Order: sequence, then structure tokens, then C-alpha cells
Amino acid sequence: MAVVVIPAAALIVLLAYSIYTSALADIEVSQATAVRGRAASFRSWLDAAGRSLANEAFAARYVGTDKCHNLAETFLRRNSGFASVSFVDESSAPCAAGLPIDASRLPDSAPDGEAADYRLLLVGGQIWIVAVDPGGTSANRTLCVLVVDGAALRDRLLKVGTLGEANVALSGPASEIVAVDASSAQPEWAPAQFPAKEPVWRALDRAGNAATFAWAAIEGSSLGLLMRFDDRRLAIAQHRLAILCLTQLAMLGLLALVYVAAIRRDVVQWIQGIETAARARDRDPEGGARAPVTPSMPRELRSVAESFNAMTDHALERAHALRASLSENRALMLEMHHRIKNSLQVIQSYLALIRRSAAKPEAALLARIEARVGVLAVAYRLALTPNGIRPIAAKPFLEEICATAIGGLRKPRQRVAYAIEWSGELAVDRAIPLGLGLVEALIAAFGAFDVSYIGVRLAADEDGAMELRVESDALPAEADLPQKVMRGLANQLGAEAIPGGGGEILRWRFHP
Repeated sequence: MAVVVIPAAALIVLLAYSIYTSALADIEVSQATAVRGRAASFRSWLDAAGRSLANEAFAARYVGTDKCHNLAETFLRRNSGFASVSFVDESSAPCAAGLPIDASRLPDSAPDGEAADYRLLLVGGQIWIVAVDPGGTSANRTLCVLVVDGAALRDRLLKVGTLGEANVALSGPASEIVAVDASSAQPEWAPAQFPAKEPVWRALDRAGNAATFAWAAIEGSSLGLLMRFDDRRLAIAQHRLAILCLTQLAMLGLLALVYVAAIRRDVVQWIQGIETAARARDRDPEGGARAPVTPSMPRELRSVAESFNAMTDHALERAHALRASLSENRALMLEMHHRIKNSLQVIQSYLALIRRSAAKPEAALLARIEARVGVLAVAYRLALTPNGIRPIAAKPFLEEICATAIGGLRKPRQRVAYAIEWSGELAVDRAIPLGLGLVEALIAAFGAFDVSYIGVRLAADEDGAMELRVESDALPAEADLPQKVMRGLANQLGAEAIPGGGGEILRWRFHP
């Protein structure tokens, strides 16, 4: 979702910003056009007045003084917006109308090569339109003057306001403010300095406020027109940028939310249902948790959920079948072990009965067989439980083996002592080799000549290992230990056979 939404949002912002920059460029173009248009209009007004001044100056040059004065007054009445005018009559005497003109500020002559009939001068903060006297020579020309009225000039500098004009001023050659639409000659709204080549720019005014300014030169003069624009159009462009961005981003966010809700409704909730069922199956395999399946699910997810439920049902059926089979196998195993135990006990009892009625040599042989069979019978009897086979406690197991073997194998005047000091347990497949090894050692000990004492001991040594020792006071004679059998029993028990000395018959060391 983020891969789609974030690039789309970035593209929307870039598009809105490009529209915003285009709007700013249009605003600057319109502001530059506005200041150039006002400058052209100002120039057209002055140009019309200058041409009229040149024409009237030509006429005044050929009339007398009285007519020249009348001509000046008539000219001033016809052309509004001017404070005073001065011509030169046929006698080269000046004739004027309106406010007095300080003739000392007039240049002595027009420069050589002046092509225009008039020119604009800035004299004492006033605009003078100066026309060349056509009657003079190129070396000594007298000039005619038309002075622009300050009130009319300020009226022409009033803001129009169609493009957000806030203030308009006339600037001189040194970028000073010559005239404004108010009485102040150096207003606070003017910029601190003019850029060299930019017609429209943003800067701080003299009061420290940011604003947009535009400037255009008045053609044919050293004057220029300065405009300050308010930020209404800039604010409108910024608002449009914000509205465009926010609207598009809101729509994108709404689409994202709808998409997320649809994905959650049509995909995520069903996947979560399958996941919940899978986790429940992991915690409780026999619980039978099932994934939700409804007609409103997407076809693919419904297929997955149905497959999951089918696998769950199949696993439960297999678990029930395996449990039933295991129960049957356990029952068969218990029955088998029970029958083995009973059979061994029957064999042991049968051997005991035959031994009692048999001749002495045959009775000794039967006693040895009975002792060996007794190990298996005792082991199965102690290990077998209703729940299965359990480990055998070593102490009662070995004590019963010793008691059984002694009862059948001991001869008169033979003394036997046994001490089983370990109360731990052994698995059946290790307990039986231990018992058989003990029986073989006892058989060998009882079969020795002139034996009067036999000792059996099972105890722990210093390292924590168990040590089984069988010893007597005489060496074996006819019945020695079957070494091959004893090695096999020791390997099955995991015991180490330690060579004995003196009367030791058996010495095994093993770890529980």
C-alpha cells in the first residue's frame, strides 16, 4: 500500500507545485505588463503634451508679445494637468502663463544633434517638458517650457487595483522617489534599493515588510514608474496550491482507506481466521479448530480454508486411528509380557518341584537353571505395570535374586552375606544383564571347593559409579565363569570388568 500511496502523493504534490510556480510566473508577467502599460500611458500623456508644446512654440515664435501671452494662456486652458507654460515671441522675449517658472534652471541651450522636438527634464522635483525654439541657431537656441502640475501628476499615479496595485510612484535617475499618490516624497512602502535587471522582484520595504515591486522605464527620459503590489494574488495562488494538494491528498487518503478496508474485509480477516485456527491447532492438536468458510469469501481463500479444514479432519482421523492402534498395541504388549511373566514363574516353580525330588547331582543342575530363569521372572514381575514397562529398582531386584539363588544353590555349612546399598533404578534391558551376571558369579562361587563364605555387595565408589563385587574365601574349582557370556552381559549393561585378586569372582563397574 505504501509503495502505491507514497509515490502517488509525491506526484500530486509535484504537480500542484508546478501549477503553483506557473501561476507565480503568470502573476509576475501580468505585474510586469501592468507597470510597462502604466509607463507607456504616462509617456503617451507627456508625449502628446510635448508635441503640442513644440507646435505652439513654433506658432508663438511669429507673433507679438500680447498674442504670445494669449497663446500661452489658451494652451494652458486646453491642456489640463499642467501648472505653467513659457514660450518665446518674435522678439525672442519669453511669454508665460500659470505659475512662475524659475528661468535660471533652464539649460542655456539644447545639446547639438538633439533629434526630438522636445525632451523631459526633472527640475526641483517637477517634470518639465522642454521644447527647442525653432528660430534659433544650433549654437544659440532658446527653449520653451511646460511644467507638469503636481496634483495632476499624483492623480495619474493613483492605483488602479485591478492587479493588486497597492502604491504607484515616479522614480528619478538615481532611483529616488520623485512623486507618489500621497504627499510624502519618500514613502515607507518603497523598497530600500532597486535591482539592476529585474522588472519584478520581492524585497523588504523601508518599514521592513516583504512586498512585490515592479519597475519600468519611461521611454525617452531618465524617469521610471515604480509599483508596489499587495499579496492578494500570491495568497490566492498559495491557497489554491494548498487546496489542490489537500484535496488530492484527501482523495488519495480516502481511496487508500477504502482500499485498506476492502482488503481487510475481503482478505485480511479470512487470513487471520486461518492463522488463528492454525495456532489453535498448534497449541491443541486434538482441539479440532477450523478455519472460517463462508460464501462471501474470495474463491482462492475459500479454497485454502477448505483445504486446511480437510487436512485438519484428516489429521484428527489419523490421530484417533493411531491412538486406537496404540491402545491395542499396548494391550497386546501387556498381555504378552503378562503371559511371559506367568510362563517364567510356572517354569521356575516347575523346576523347583523337580529339583526337590531329583537326585543330588541333577538337583544342583536344576538349581542353576532355576536361578537363571528366576532372574527373568523377577525382572518381568517388577517391571510390568498396567500402564506398561517401568524401570526396575535395583535393591529389591538384586536382593530377591540373591535370596532365590541362595535357597537353591547353597550347601550345608556355607554362609552367604549380601549388601545392596544402591536404591536407584535401571531399565529392563540393563537390569536383566546385571541380574544374570550376579547369578553366574554366585553359581561359580557355590561350585567352588571348600567354600564357606560368599559375599555380595553393590555400592557407589568415589567417582559416583556403581560397583558390583562377588567374592568368596576359596577359588573356583570345576565351575569357572563363562568369560564369553560374561563379556556379552557386561557390554549390554555398559559395565567395565575389573580384574579381581584373591577371592574376587566378579567385579563390575558401571554408571547408572
